[in-house]
Amino acid sequence: MMPAVFAAVIVFGLVFLPGEAFGQEAFIAGVKPVADIKPVADDDQLLDKYVRSTLGVEGVVQAALMSALEQWRNSPPEWGQGPGSYGKRIASDYASSAIGDTTKYAVARLFHHDPSFTPCQCTGLGPRLRHALTAPFTARTRDGRRVVSPAIFAGALAGRVIPAATWYPAKHGVFSGLEQTATSVAVKMAIDVWKEFKPRPQPGPADGLDKFLLE
Repeated sequence: MMPAVFAAVIVFGLVFLPGEAFGQEAFIAGVKPVADIKPVADDDQLLDKYVRSTLGVEGVVQAALMSALEQWRNSPPEWGQGPGSYGKRIASDYASSAIGDTTKYAVARLFHHDPSFTPCQCTGLGPRLRHALTAPFTARTRDGRRVVSPAIFAGALAGRVIPAATWYPAKHGVFSGLEQTATSVAVKMAIDVWKEFKPRPQPGPADGLDKFLLE
């Protein structure tokens, strides 16, 4: 699993210019910064996004993807294979996602950051792909700037380290949680790439799965 950790670090290093610090504007290599058109969420809207991402379709999809990957890798092996084992993994990953989202949005509120995904206002395959791959590491400030946010890292770590140190089998501790963090970030990258390149929503009401797939 360690190659996934290195891959995540490499992706981060390739798309961000050197010297970025928490809370500083995130200049993405090869992409001219453009102000986001979509308004930055206020506190009430952030609460709505938190509920939707945790209890809604996005949380279920992320947990299903993570648990399917873990089922394929037989991780942790003590949980075995079969439908019952997959059910245990998906329940664990859904709880992990809830812990991570709670931490992320709590820290984001302290920093007045909006960590939700917004489509790139750029054009071209390369810039849009870079935007989607870096989205899991960034958030928007109240004035619309996209920055590297500590909320993202706090959520990713809490969502994987806490479960690994509590309800995972005893021999899987904090180190296993760090490995799981890399996998979780990779899954989030895949979801954000889909969100960037999926068909844009048409005018009219959308909810549930339609909102996740088209918003």
